[in-house]
Amino acid sequence: MSGLHSLRLGTPGAPPAVLAHCFLGNGGSWRRMLAAMAPLDALSLDLPGHGGSAMPDDPGDFHALTAAAIALHVARPSLLVGHSFGAASMLRHALGNPATATGLVLIEPVFFAAARGTPAFAPYRASERALHAAVRAGDLDVAAREFLALNPGSPDWDALPPPVQRQMAAQMRLVAATEAGLFGDSGGLCAPGVMEGFDPPVLLMVGSDTTPIFHATANALAQRLPRAEVVVVAGAGHMAPITHPADTARAIDAWRRRTGQPLAETETPCVG
Repeated sequence: MSGLHSLRLGTPGAPPAVLAHCFLGNGGSWRRMLAAMAPLDALSLDLPGHGGSAMPDDPGDFHALTAAAIALHVARPSLLVGHSFGAASMLRHALGNPATATGLVLIEPVFFAAARGTPAFAPYRASERALHAAVRAGDLDVAAREFLALNPGSPDWDALPPPVQRQMAAQMRLVAATEAGLFGDSGGLCAPGVMEGFDPPVLLMVGSDTTPIFHATANALAQRLPRAEVVVVAGAGHMAPITHPADTARAIDAWRRRTGQPLAETETPCVG
């Protein structure tokens, strides 16, 4: 996998961070949240097939491919932040490369293998059937509509401009390629000792109004990651960094203080 397109956001010289956005998003999705935070020198990535990053010829195990692509861009120990699929991919990167993480923020991670066996797991699997059936049938517009409908807080498909709809429809083949990683745990993240041996502090964030599978996933991860805590963003659905950027930013900054993360409190954030 070649390098990803990226944006440098925030304040040069502030504590370093690397950010990975949600499915169908792009690196610019973090601007409002970063503007509300204590300064970070943030490298915001466009994940494969998103924003300015090339669509992979063969996504294969897309979770593995994305985690490997992230690894190419974490050049120094940094605060690692991810949302949704970006969070699941950042988790896979961090567990394989713990020395690159000063801390790990996972907002609504879609690593659903962690929630297997919980009451929320089977209903969520059932809710995805229409999405995957549409992808198999080649009805990618229908698949995109189903994908957005799965998560409260996502945009309304019918309100999106046609170019955005076309791009999202094309990305549905990538969604189908996440099965091995997100449900099958192809990376072995749930193997005994893998999460339990991860030392950096971890913040797991979920919206109060999100789908139950995300609460189950965050709680399951928190039980296995030794220095993890779960914070709920009041009133938010799945898209908390975008719909509730200031609340999300405040929660992350408070966690950074509690865990001794470096903060440049006296500087003013500047997102460019």
